Amino acid sequence: MSDNIDNLLEKLDILDLNPDEAKIYLELLHEPSTHLRLSHVTSINRTKVYRLIENLEKKSLVSRRIDDRGTFLVSSDPAALEIAIINQETRLKEQRIALSQLVPQLQTLAKNDAKAFVVRTYEGIEGIKQMLWHELDAKGELLGFIGNQTLEDLINDHSWAEKHRNRSVEAGYTIREIINSDLDLNSFTSNKEFMKRYQYRFLPNEQFYFNETMDIYNNTVAVGHWRKNQKVGVEIISKSYANMMRQFFETLWQMAQITKN
Repeated sequence: MSDNIDNLLEKLDILDLNPDEAKIYLELLHEPSTHLRLSHVTSINRTKVYRLIENLEKKSLVSRRIDDRGTFLVSSDPAALEIAIINQETRLKEQRIALSQLVPQLQTLAKNDAKAFVVRTYEGIEGIKQMLWHELDAKGELLGFIGNQTLEDLINDHSWAEKHRNRSVEAGYTIREIINSDLDLNSFTSNKEFMKRYQYRFLPNEQFYFNETMDIYNNTVAVGHWRKNQKVGVEIISKSYANMMRQFFETLWQMAQITKN
């Protein structure tokens, strides 16, 4: 019997009834009662019982019945539990609608100042991961300078790197990168859909050496630095700066050697 009660309490908790509310509700399902009796059988302080009953009444789970013996608390039909879910679903729909309307407005506000220059810094592998995750918001194309390193070298996690590549495919943008060392495409990634969206060209160190990684997307230039076990990321958010770095990339792209992909 105890196991069954525990199971009921667990499920009622999922429906946003705390343990004390659930105990009172279950007791009232058994039979109508008073505040005093509920306090006695549940061992919940009488003052607290009054507060809990008010909460259950707001949730339409408890009502009051008056007869010649006095006033009794009565449980509502268990089907009333669905009311809370319906209210939550309605609220969630309202929030989604509000969010869909709000985000474009906030983005417009953020883009009003074309000369804005924002710098954000990130430290450690987790910080670098956070910065890399922002790239999944790229629209159209992402351009990158990656030197002699791969994503795995930056975050030391092949599984995470592959997950990032999967998400980039889902996001729908293409990638062009200029590198200082040729890639082994057989071991680079197992994601064939990613490779359909990926191009790279080779630029020897003696022509131009990339000491850090740099990715350019939207109005953002993201730089990753990892020397002597120090991993630091920097995001520069500036439309004019991002456009300038795109021009720089295109110049080097024309200089770089086309490789088979």
